[in-house]
Amino acid sequence: MNATIENLRIFLEERDIGGFLAAYETMVPGADVLSSQLTKITQQIFPTVLHEKLTRGALVAGDTVRLWRLVRCGRLLVVDNDLLEGINALLDAAWREVEGPDAPLPTKLLTYREAPKGSVQGRRSARPAAAAATSQGDVVPMRRIVMASAFTLGPVHLSDLMTFRKSVCASSQEREFLQAVRQFFPSLRAYPNVPLRNFMDVDGFVLRLSDRHRRYSWAAQVDVLLCTEDEDPVACFELDSTVHDDDDVRERDQLKDELFALAAIPLLRVRADDTANVRAEDFYDLLVADSETLDRLRPRRLRPRRNHDMLVPAEVQVRRSAAKAYC
Repeated sequence: MNATIENLRIFLEERDIGGFLAAYETMVPGADVLSSQLTKITQQIFPTVLHEKLTRGALVAGDTVRLWRLVRCGRLLVVDNDLLEGINALLDAAWREVEGPDAPLPTKLLTYREAPKGSVQGRRSARPAAAAATSQGDVVPMRRIVMASAFTLGPVHLSDLMTFRKSVCASSQEREFLQAVRQFFPSLRAYPNVPLRNFMDVDGFVLRLSDRHRRYSWAAQVDVLLCTEDEDPVACFELDSTVHDDDDVRERDQLKDELFALAAIPLLRVRADDTANVRAEDFYDLLVADSETLDRLRPRRLRPRRNHDMLVPAEVQVRRSAAKAYC
């Protein structure tokens, strides 16, 4: 993780708004560090901490003025109306404390208001929001575009917002299909997105392949791997889509089919008409409809591997060795 990003996260974990704003000011606009990680911090973590500060009345004057400047010049994006109104409520007093009692008061931040009922655009359309821009009460039209909305039940924990974990399934389609496979094969184990090298002895037959096969085998993976309880591969599944109609993708699929044929591991391809809305029940019905073919994949005899006929505790073995030494 970038050191600057990590530093910002530490400030927010410690609820140090001043340190966060000071570090944020030193960042160069448009630099590589302004990535999705920074967006997650400024749009998910920072609003939560700022809301806590405003609720407790713990935002100091210097931080209020610095925050106002960053938002005013567009360096820091704040779209929560409650946060904007909270900053405006503290701005006059904070400005006098920082700039002096005789300093002219600054212009308040733009806040948003809901479109009135009966609007021409309709209830679901976003009528240009408005905000008071000057002390004379002039109204400046603004359009607020909501790009993403998140809803939570109960209290929001800061630790939940600071994680970079993600699902091992690359898409909802993979997650639904994995659930269906595990339900259809309850005595076997199914794993998503497994590299071929984890269950296929690529080095054993790599000399019999072309350079293209060899390069592909080092980076390829399978969508779902079906194994016994001893982690022995039984079969694999691939979820195809319209992307696989492309010539380049079709050529890679052919390379994968040839590798599986050489390793003598069945590879079954499944394709859903609607990859976005397909559910586990749909995949399960598909597996049931082809149960005659899939039942051949089930091992007829599941027997655990045994490396030793008998296992004994280590201390027992030590005592036996010691007894033999005295004899």
